[in-house]
Amino acid sequence: MAAHLMASCYNNLRYRQRLILVAFCLGGFGLMSVYTSHGNKNSLLIGEVIASATKSTNSKCSHQKNILFLKTHKCGSTSVYHTILRYGMKKSLSIALPKQGNRWFPKWMLFQRNMVAPFLPDKDRYNIVCHNTRYNKAEIDKTLGKGAVRFSIIRDPVNVFESYYKYYKIKNRTNVNLTMFYEDPSLYFNLLLKRKSLDVPARNPIMYDFGLDITDFDNKTVIDRKLKSIEKEFDLLMIAKHFDESIILLHQLLCCALNDVVGLKMNSRFDDTKEIMNDSLKQKIREWNWADQLLYERFHRIFYTKVQRHGTSKMSKAVSQLQREREKYKARCVEGVRVRNIGEMAKTGVSAKILIYNGNSSDHECQLLLNPGALTWNHMSTIDRKE
Repeated sequence: MAAHLMASCYNNLRYRQRLILVAFCLGGFGLMSVYTSHGNKNSLLIGEVIASATKSTNSKCSHQKNILFLKTHKCGSTSVYHTILRYGMKKSLSIALPKQGNRWFPKWMLFQRNMVAPFLPDKDRYNIVCHNTRYNKAEIDKTLGKGAVRFSIIRDPVNVFESYYKYYKIKNRTNVNLTMFYEDPSLYFNLLLKRKSLDVPARNPIMYDFGLDITDFDNKTVIDRKLKSIEKEFDLLMIAKHFDESIILLHQLLCCALNDVVGLKMNSRFDDTKEIMNDSLKQKIREWNWADQLLYERFHRIFYTKVQRHGTSKMSKAVSQLQREREKYKARCVEGVRVRNIGEMAKTGVSAKILIYNGNSSDHECQLLLNPGALTWNHMSTIDRKE
């Protein structure tokens, strides 16, 4: 069947596209597969790879100053968030901060320009938006300067929901374990939704962060339209399980020095706190979170195409260099590590055992690396406000 599909596609391609197809096949990258929402493995349509791979790229790039990082929930986004805060402060860029020193913009609402702490006049634009919020293109356009690059990070929906279940202590809120939750997910979803005590709903949390309304979670037409708009409006969706490769693509997108995007993985959870899931449970999670699954499948394919266009050998060398630079920063900045169980913190409503770095507090560069969030308010209070 794969050979028939390849021959059919090949006969309908122009000469240049045929050359690209042959190159892909020789490189072992012509046919890839990912899980579908039905749990089967479908071959990646070659035409999709070629269409993405033949998009023109400029050999020269411009250093990017205007940035949207959509910080998604339970996708390993904190590490990237820290990197972007550090990037902005090192380059004296203006960062749109939530009001009253909050770590996120108001929950359960699409982003609005008036949610931003008024460091700049209303008519002025900020350089960076990177705190937790729900994507709203029109209001982001009002907030950021022209030509802003837009990117985010996504993760396998199975792992997202497992992390969500443990972090938000869903067992305590519903009195059921993860397996029982998925015996009747609609019941518990609605129960949790009525309370609105969580940051995001217990279904399709990634697409919700991208602005999909809860009422459209079963509307395939709206979901398809949202997926197309994300592909059109976002320059990169990083993949959590390919974190280092994602950072290299981000480095390319921002057209910056590699050291500008070197960071440490933050809030890493210990394996012994993770739920063990069988294949049946994983499939139920995929089906319940089917909008997130469609998003993941689509951009997982696009991500691999970007890696191939970058060059697999070139990517491998870049990742090795990134890892060496990360180790240099660890040696310079990390004086020790400790385990923090945030479930022990009073009234958090969340639970997780995570790794925390003890850093060199006398080195400003290390402060920016390990705890940039503590420096942002002062940064915006002192920044040169002339764009």
